[in-house]
Amino acid sequence: MEERESCRKGRVVVLDDDQGVCQTLTELICSWGISAEGFTQPEPALSCLDESKCDIVLLDILLFDACGLDLIPVIQNKSIDLKIIIVTGFADKEMAIRALKLGAFDFLEKPFQPELLHHTILRALKTLDHEREYRRLIVDLQKSQTELISNKDRLENLNSQLRDTNRALSIFAQNIEREREEVEKRIALKLRNLIIPIVEKLRKDRNLIRYENQLDMLVMQVEDLTSGFAMDSRIAALLSFTELRIASLIKNGVTTEEIARQLNISASTVRTHRKNIRKKLKINNVQYSLRNFLSSKA
Repeated sequence: MEERESCRKGRVVVLDDDQGVCQTLTELICSWGISAEGFTQPEPALSCLDESKCDIVLLDILLFDACGLDLIPVIQNKSIDLKIIIVTGFADKEMAIRALKLGAFDFLEKPFQPELLHHTILRALKTLDHEREYRRLIVDLQKSQTELISNKDRLENLNSQLRDTNRALSIFAQNIEREREEVEKRIALKLRNLIIPIVEKLRKDRNLIRYENQLDMLVMQVEDLTSGFAMDSRIAALLSFTELRIASLIKNGVTTEEIARQLNISASTVRTHRKNIRKKLKINNVQYSLRNFLSSKA
């Protein structure tokens, strides 16, 4: 089946100065289902190669006014996609070696059996098929390689864009977070500066003395909310109301003197409360910051 397919595709040009031999070979090849055309002169044969595609040139060495071996490079310059089979009735070893070195596919000595010529032509056609397939695969491979390089460059470009986008989004998210924290701080500060003075004035009003505990609770809640401090329930259970207020202020970074001023007590009283808080919370290491401890429990 494969040989028949090669035959249908094949086209042979016969170049032999003997008209009878040329016609016989042409008819023989056509009888195998292979297209063949015969020439007795080099010029028409070469012109035929220029005008149409040829697979095999059956070339006689001894022509009227030329040597067939000298035509091998001329034929190959016209097309590398063909095979040259040398036929001659005057063969010798040196001539055969020279023909093969010049690029001939095979060398047949007249007279030869038709089966040998048939086999040689089929082998040449099959070799051409393999070479053409190989060249096609090389072209496809080069095309695939080019596409891979192009896709690689495109992917690297996309990755670079994604990295830049991720960096931009990360910076944007960080800016949003900083802005949110700043807004929260401003709101907390404004809320604290607005409410605490009002509550302190209410506490000084003798008519509202019975609401002192509620006002103290309000102050503590405001201080707790505006400082972002949420006291651990276990700590809250251990500390008194005043100690909770002082703990909230300590966690918020307020100094002892400032705490004393805000709560209208002495600094020594604040220090006593600090010691009691440390004792109740079992913070025995004097080098361990009370503020850090309270912040870790927020």
